[in-house]
Amino acid sequence: MKRHINNIMLLLLLFVSSTSLAQQNEKDVQAKIKIVQQDNIVSIYAKAINNRNEIQHDLNYSILALKKGTSGNLSKNSQSGKFILMPNENKVLASQRINMELKGSISIYLFIRKKDQLIAKDTLVIGTIEQKFNNTPIEEKNLEISGLIVENVLTKPGKDFYEIFSQLNRMNGNHYPFVITINEKPALGGRNSEISIMIDDTIVFKFNTQPNEEFLTMAAHQANAKIYRYYTKRKMLYKSEKLF
Repeated sequence: MKRHINNIMLLLLLFVSSTSLAQQNEKDVQAKIKIVQQDNIVSIYAKAINNRNEIQHDLNYSILALKKGTSGNLSKNSQSGKFILMPNENKVLASQRINMELKGSISIYLFIRKKDQLIAKDTLVIGTIEQKFNNTPIEEKNLEISGLIVENVLTKPGKDFYEIFSQLNRMNGNHYPFVITINEKPALGGRNSEISIMIDDTIVFKFNTQPNEEFLTMAAHQANAKIYRYYTKRKMLYKSEKLF
């Protein structure tokens, strides 16, 4: 009788342990890319799924779509933002519509972070209009977005800065595992404009433009130094988080 009770207790212990392990391995948040294709128009939906019965705070997403045409030209469309998830919520974070060429391809990357930590990701590659999909997981450091610079500039000084900055990156051989976005907007007072450099929804450097090549070159060097500093801190943060 005592042996029978011990066996039952052992089975219960194994069941509780396995259940606890399964719960620990279950992802709190999932990233999911969904597409709807009608003729040559592809609608892309970036979704986040909360697998827990609690609110998920301090979340942010970034989605990048790279379209390669038959001529080999590459166009890009990116979106990012902050959000929260209610318990067990399935939320559409962003949507895009892309005109798909007959023999072109689209690579879509979705990342979800909690504060600065990557917690979920999804990738989808559409090979042709006949819907050849590839959902093979890709490490963030091996993505085609490595070293990608997105520019949203408006003025000639803004374009000049972008060219100087991009050339400096190529010369230094910088291929960071994140997208660098250069934004430009009118400065307060209406004189010149303000350029900001954003990574992971964080502004790492900004300045007011001047129509002066020497000034823009100096700003490009300062921006590169700030980005490298950000990259170093980001890498150390990820490394320390993996130790726990």
